[in-house]
Amino acid sequence: MSSKRTSTARSRLVDILTAEILASDNSAAFPIASEHQLCRRFNISRVTVRLALSDLENRGLIYRRHGKGTFAHGRSTRVYRQIGLLIKSPQVVEHRPIAELIRGLQTVLAPLRTGLLIISTSPEEWRPEKASSLGGVVVVPQNISSGEMEILKDRKVPYLIFGQSDLPGPEILMHQKRAAFQLTEQLLQLGHRRIALLSGYDASMDDTKRRGVHEALVAAGVDPTQVPEISAHEEENGVYQATKAIMELQPRPTAVIAFDDSLASMLSFQARRQFNLKVPEELSIVSFHEWPYLNCVEPALTTVRFDFFGAGQRAAEILNHAALTGQTVDSITFEPTFIPGQTMGQVPTCS
Repeated sequence: MSSKRTSTARSRLVDILTAEILASDNSAAFPIASEHQLCRRFNISRVTVRLALSDLENRGLIYRRHGKGTFAHGRSTRVYRQIGLLIKSPQVVEHRPIAELIRGLQTVLAPLRTGLLIISTSPEEWRPEKASSLGGVVVVPQNISSGEMEILKDRKVPYLIFGQSDLPGPEILMHQKRAAFQLTEQLLQLGHRRIALLSGYDASMDDTKRRGVHEALVAAGVDPTQVPEISAHEEENGVYQATKAIMELQPRPTAVIAFDDSLASMLSFQARRQFNLKVPEELSIVSFHEWPYLNCVEPALTTVRFDFFGAGQRAAEILNHAALTGQTVDSITFEPTFIPGQTMGQVPTCS
């Protein structure tokens, strides 16, 4: 038998046994056919059968007991490997989107008696045993290279990229760029042309939203280079200074697109309390993320909700399934939800 035919027979056997094991209703471990029985059933060599069984054992689907036979893990005994979160800037874990993603991942992993491993080192530096211990990886694309993604691919580690990027591979698409495009488009339709951007929440997410804003401006014939952007530092005083700088722009903007609700809420407070502006009559403010702890802000923010928690749950399920079955991982999509709020209005008539 040629090596190509052997490989085909091996992969076919792995696929069939995987499907049968995962379809079983057995909660506890249960025996499967012997090597001799599998050879007869599939008309293949014992070498091919043993290679296929090794593949299934590496995936955590079966285990072998000398003198007793081969057993498949039932639903309650199945072994799941850790899921990695590859993030080169660990401080970003404190940002709400990543924190919600992690929470979603962990709610799926914990009942399966496995966990989440946060990794800040390049795949180039991983020892072979580290790579083999992972059932999959969620990649935060900031500061990650295409070469590093190729290493994951070569090591056959399933992965999903969190958000849209230029990196190759399947993505968790939250459609932040599209949401930014649509928010900007709404402001333009309301007559706003003096628009400013308030960024500084998260570099990778800010960039996605910025591209959406700029595309909407170009589509409306507005030069994006004429739209000022003020970026806040992470500390609270940095946000205060950035929002103050926005309000002191000349000419003052009639609308501000803040890249996170925390920035938008501070801007709304400054505009009303220190600059005596009415929101949205004199200044429209739109933002992103719709964080629950800001639901009490008045006037209520016009914002966009993204299901980061649900994205984490779905990513864990998909990567676990891929680790067990060897199936290809495809991109997954989550639609944004627009929250009307009370901070977006017509351009002031006197502007």
